[in-house]
Amino acid sequence: MKKIILTLSLAFCLQSCSQKSNLNKEEIIAEFTKNTPNPSIYNTHPQYRLEQYSSNCRWEIRLNDMPLFLGEMAHTKNGSISNNSFWLNMNILHSGKQIITIRIYPVEGQKTLGEFATFRLIGLDFYPDKAKDKTNYQRLLSWELPDKNIKDLPFLVIKKEFEAVVPYTNTGWEKSKDLTEIKDLGKMVIEKMKDLEEIMKDQNGIGHLNLTKKFLQEKYTCSYSNSKEIETDCNELVSHFNADMNDIESIEWVPYTNYELVFYGNGRVVSLRRRGDVFNFYGPAYKGKWKDDKSYTEQCFDKFYHIPEGSAELEIIR
Repeated sequence: MKKIILTLSLAFCLQSCSQKSNLNKEEIIAEFTKNTPNPSIYNTHPQYRLEQYSSNCRWEIRLNDMPLFLGEMAHTKNGSISNNSFWLNMNILHSGKQIITIRIYPVEGQKTLGEFATFRLIGLDFYPDKAKDKTNYQRLLSWELPDKNIKDLPFLVIKKEFEAVVPYTNTGWEKSKDLTEIKDLGKMVIEKMKDLEEIMKDQNGIGHLNLTKKFLQEKYTCSYSNSKEIETDCNELVSHFNADMNDIESIEWVPYTNYELVFYGNGRVVSLRRRGDVFNFYGPAYKGKWKDDKSYTEQCFDKFYHIPEGSAELEIIR
């Protein structure tokens, strides 16, 4: 009898703990609003932006060892023309030195960069107060892949530094645990991705908010979001969560096989990479056909995990 009572008590405790950790939408919005600095306390709202152009190569750009865009694994893998811009504040945790790393690879099936590889860091720009003036900026960096002495290279890695000045401070992954030596890390990541996959299947937007609270909190902080913007964004995230699934038929979820662990954040952030027909997946993914034209599609929620200081659990950080 004591054993049964103990088991029931433990089950009740686990259920209660689970219920405490899963907030409803209004509670989550209230928590975000409480913990996000009011942008009016800052004299300015600086932002940083990067623009790139490439052709005949694959590439990856990291800021502080976190990916800006997984270009070398996405639509550029066949070397098609790519022109993208990125706002950088999500990977700028606080003021100080920031490190940009550009990795350039040959197109698939080619062993060296070749004579036609082109990559330009058109500009890394500083906007003193983008909310007030979108035309006022200072160019901090620019760089172009040289024409000479690169065609026989198997890849190229370039690092650039710049100083950022921002009024906020995010913790991010700086104090997170080093994941590179953790036993069974792959199994741990798969378990977390399967949790997210179930939420995707149910199109449970509120469940998604709960899983990504840390990421969203830092997003609202570094983008200087006010209470109205936070509420609007949360409402849109919930109402549109995995909405594409409604327009796709013959859905097949991609199994967690033939994967590799990929580390970021100087070994403090991890994701799991699987190869798709068009993309590589860094999170739960499914394949299918669009209902309107029957064309093939792949959908993925790329996610990056860390273990916060003082915790033993993986959580989504980006």
